[in-house]
Order: sequence, then structure tokens, then C-alpha cells
Amino acid sequence: MTQQTLEDNIGQSRSGLTAPIALSALLAITWVVTLSAVGAAAYLAPLGLLMAGGAAWLVACAISGRSWALAGMLGFAIVVPNIYFQRQELHEAVGLNAQNGLKLLLWTAMGAVGLARLTKYRALMNDRAIQSISIFALIAIASTLWSRTPAYTAVGSIGFLAAIMFCCAVAAEISEEAVYKTVVASFVIYAALNVAAAIALPETAWLFPHGETEAPRLQGISSHPNILGKEMASFICLLLPLALAYGRKRTAYILVALAIAIIIATHSRTSLGAIIITLALPIIARPTVAKSVAYILAIAITGALLSLAVGFVPNLQALLDGASRTSDGSEILTLTGRTELWGFVWDKILDAPFLGHGFNAADAVLSREWWGAPDASVGAHNTWLQSLLTTGVVGTIPFVYFHAELIRRWFSDPNTLTRLISTYILILGMTEVEIAAHPVMLTITVLLIVAMDVRRKQKVTVTS
Repeated sequence: MTQQTLEDNIGQSRSGLTAPIALSALLAITWVVTLSAVGAAAYLAPLGLLMAGGAAWLVACAISGRSWALAGMLGFAIVVPNIYFQRQELHEAVGLNAQNGLKLLLWTAMGAVGLARLTKYRALMNDRAIQSISIFALIAIASTLWSRTPAYTAVGSIGFLAAIMFCCAVAAEISEEAVYKTVVASFVIYAALNVAAAIALPETAWLFPHGETEAPRLQGISSHPNILGKEMASFICLLLPLALAYGRKRTAYILVALAIAIIIATHSRTSLGAIIITLALPIIARPTVAKSVAYILAIAITGALLSLAVGFVPNLQALLDGASRTSDGSEILTLTGRTELWGFVWDKILDAPFLGHGFNAADAVLSREWWGAPDASVGAHNTWLQSLLTTGVVGTIPFVYFHAELIRRWFSDPNTLTRLISTYILILGMTEVEIAAHPVMLTITVLLIVAMDVRRKQKVTVTS
């Protein structure tokens, strides 16, 4: 090694230490100032400052294109926002508190990374599915101008666009295998936290209904059993196609079984039914299987018609009562009151059919006049009605096109990574708002798997 090379290496080492030393000095000075101004309470400041400094460093590394930092941010976005650590009163979710503040900071960081890495994933933006969902996000941002809750609309819609850009950046700059490992690690951590909470903190991890006929439902560290069920289903739709692509069948089946077990413990019938259909459809779609299924259906329909012809009519009310959590069959027929809500939502859609009432403004529009259960009016409980209510026909057109494009790919490309997630969001969207509202785990899952599928088709080279 020459003297010049040695000096260059020493210079690079010193320059590499400059940022950590400067950050440490800044944190130390901030702590001393805080300690002198606030007093004893500031003794906890070093921990907060360390976390803030570490987060800022992670985001800075992700902005510079470090693959490990992008993977770290992805893992954080998948797990941490789902942890419910602050109770919120009904219809007060629009306020800025620690829970919402965390999401705001995350969306800001994702947007900063997305903007900084735009040139690296620009080719992905030529895809029709990504273009259509991006147009939906831009219309959602524009709806801030006429929204009843402009601040909440602005934050949620900008966060939606930030999620699109961030997922495209991850897909373009991290290998599929690295994403798979990140998803597996995130799932193991989140599932372990929920199982541990179910064992160690049963009073908070289980939802105990008031009715004696209802069984306790697992909500873990999430905000609600239904939310936890959807999160587990999201993991399945993201993890399984990646695992199968890399021959990790045994690992995939074990983790999927764990996720389904958690869904069963949540008693989330919608998520359980949707994920079962989602997993079954690709198998049923095979020609040999489809023929057998057609025979079985024909026999079943024939048997039912013969039973009716001879006068055998089963007690449908007893069947419905047995399928209901509360032993009330009307719960099944009205989809837990959703059919009444949909009529009310439709009337509100007609008040502003073209532009809607503003992205994420459903709660403010519905809760003031809704006569039913108070917790039902936080959203339209239907993806398409939610989109029409908040962004109108103008926003719903690209939103529908996005789903139509995913359906087209389901039929045209058996190897598409979006096959599971496209089926799941269509089924779940019949009774939930999901990706028509501010970005949650399922939204990130959808955007990430779509972007990865596009990169695979375009053969975009991983840059780092």
C-alpha cells in the first residue's frame, strides 16, 4: 500500500466519522439545554433523542439509496404503525396525538425518500396500474380544497402518494429476496408480539364482548380484532408469492398457518372468508380442478332443487342464528348493519357526486346524521362507496381502473405476484373501506407487491 493510498483511506475514515460525531455532539448539547430548562423530567431525554437521531440517520441513509436503510424503513412501516399504544375516542381519530403523529412522521419520511429516489424508479411509473393509483392519489390531494376536514384530508392523501413513491423506490432498489427476508422478519416480530400479548396481557389483548354467547376475540397489540385479522391476511398475500418464487415452501406454509391461526382467534369472519377464497381460487382455476368443481356444484344444486321439490325446506333461521356471533340471524342478513349504512352513504354521495366530500372525510360527513351504531359511521364499509363518497366519480374512475388492471393480470398472467392481493382486496372491499382511505398496512402491501411485479416484468435492474 502506497503512502498516498494510506492517506486517502485515513481521510475517508475520518470523513465517515464526521456525521456520527456531529450527531452525538448535537444530541449532547440538546440534552444539556433540555435538562437545564425542564429539570428532572429531562433525564429521559437521551433515550428520546437517541431514537430521534437514529430515525433521522436511517431516513438519511434511505434517501442516499442504502439498501439496508430502505429495507429497515420498510420493516418499520409494516410493523410499528400497527401497534396500538394510545386509546382514541370514537370520531376523534382526526386529531393530532402520538398515534397519528407517528404515522405523520412516517409518511413524511416515506415521501422524502420517494422524492429523492424518483430517478431510480421512474420506469415503474409508466405502468398503467401505478399510473392509475397515482392519479387517484393526486385527486385525493386536490380534494383538500373542498373537504370538510382539510387538514386530515391533506395529511392522509399526501401520505397515500408518499406510500406509492416509497414502495416504488423499494421495489426498484432492493432485490426481491431482500424484500422477502424483510417481510418474513417483520411478520415473525409482529406475530410474536401479538401472541406474547395474548398470553401475558389477556385483559388488553382480548376483546370480551358483553353478550354471554359471544367468545372473546384476539386483538393483540392492534386496535381491533378485525384490524388484526386484516393485517395477518395482508402478510399472507405479500409473503406467500415471494416465498414460492424463491422455493421457501416449508417456511411459507408454516408462517401462513400461523397467520391463519391468528385470524381464527380474532373471529374476523370477513378476513378469514376472504383469505380462504383468495388461496383457493388459483387452485380452482386450474383446468383439471375447475372441471371437478363444476361437477360438484352441479350435483349440489341438483340435490338442493330435489329437496325443495319434495318439500324438504331446512330451517334457515336456525342456520343464520347459529352463524351469527350474537345468535341473531338478522346480523347475517344485514351484514352487521352494513346494508342500512350503504343506503345512508348513497344519499350522501348524491349530495356531491362528481368531486365527493374530500378524501378521508367520511367520518365527518356520516357521523353527524347517522342513526345507527356510532362505530359504523367511521367509513362507508365498502371500498367503492368510500371512494365515491370521498373523491366522487372523478376520483373513482382511476380507482376502479386500478382494480380492473389487477383483475386483467390475474387472468392473463398466472405468475403475477399480485394474484393473491388482487383477489383479497376485491373480496374484502365489499364490506370494508381499506385502500380507499389513508394508507395502512394493507395499502402498503398492495402498492409494494404491484411495484415489485412491475419491476419483474420490466426487468428493471436493482441499483444498489
